[in-house]
Amino acid sequence: VSVALGTIEEVCSFFHRSPQLLLELDNVITVLFQNNERRGKELKEICHSHWTGRHDAFEILVDLLQALVLCLDGINSDTGIRWNNCIAGRAFVLCSAVTDFDFIVTIVVPKNVLSFTRAFGKNLQGQTSDVFFAASSLTAVLHSLNEVMENIEVYHEFWFEEATNLATKLDIQMKLPGKFRRAQQGNLESQLTSEGYYKETLSVPTVEHIIQELKDIFSEQHLRALKCLSLVPSVMGQLKFNTSEEHHADMYRSDLPNPDTLSAELHCWRIKWKHRGKDIELPSTIYEALHLPDIKFFPNVYALLKVLCILPVMKVENERYENGRKRLKAYLRNTLTDQRSSNLALLNINFDIKHDLDLMVDTYIKLYTAKSELPTENSETIENT
Repeated sequence: VSVALGTIEEVCSFFHRSPQLLLELDNVITVLFQNNERRGKELKEICHSHWTGRHDAFEILVDLLQALVLCLDGINSDTGIRWNNCIAGRAFVLCSAVTDFDFIVTIVVPKNVLSFTRAFGKNLQGQTSDVFFAASSLTAVLHSLNEVMENIEVYHEFWFEEATNLATKLDIQMKLPGKFRRAQQGNLESQLTSEGYYKETLSVPTVEHIIQELKDIFSEQHLRALKCLSLVPSVMGQLKFNTSEEHHADMYRSDLPNPDTLSAELHCWRIKWKHRGKDIELPSTIYEALHLPDIKFFPNVYALLKVLCILPVMKVENERYENGRKRLKAYLRNTLTDQRSSNLALLNINFDIKHDLDLMVDTYIKLYTAKSELPTENSETIENT
């Protein structure tokens, strides 16, 4: 699956090398989707974006595959006339990669597995209320995936049939990977079929991986944190102001300026919005709530909202911060896992900001007086900060 994802990104990057290549792909899509112009228009718009990171990337690729193959094949055949040797050669390599049966099966299986998480993923990228209610739906998503795992023979049969039909449509020979065939040479007892091979090496591991990733990423602690999104007034309104943030916010008690008054403050926060004027709309995002004129009168709520807006699952709500998100993704992409540092990532995101080092050191000493009095590691700690 990782190799397939890399191939998808290479194909996307290839067509984004020039407007002419994208136009060529657009023309092929137009011809192929004459009977479904709406889907054809959607696919052309998607192709002009960097769509490989989307939750439905595999579904898009399955729909696009015939157009990609025909387009790459046409570019390769047109060498020396419209395209130079470099572009034609690259098109040949990519066309060979996406017309391999191993690749076909590898995109069809994740497409079907991820269909069970698509609505969940879409809601996580939606409005604050969508994210809040998505957290409650995770149990149902995991239940569906576990049911798939229990009946993997039946599900895989349908998935493999879909992959076979797609390969037949593209005139691709169905065969086991060469590395497996070479490993089985001389093994007369091997009765493993193509369908059985891909069930054991692709379908089963993929479903198991998705289930485990959901459990790891959305741990009980993370779900409790997402429940705190009921602090956002619009979510509070959908819940008829019958919320219990205090129970879920307990994990952030050490981050609150006045934890002993949290219960009373949350009561005042609910009353404020429940009995608002008719002309006052409920803020629908964390960003809007953080910028309310009177938010400083609710210091605990203010602190909780600031924590919630930096949860990994939350999308960027203000376009001004899009550059920061891109820099963070670039840092994660270019840095090995065991070499990553949250402090260095933060500096990388804000590399264009001028820092007053004297002010930073003074602030650190005031905030962490006890640490600054330690004779060892003090200078290094301040320097790292």
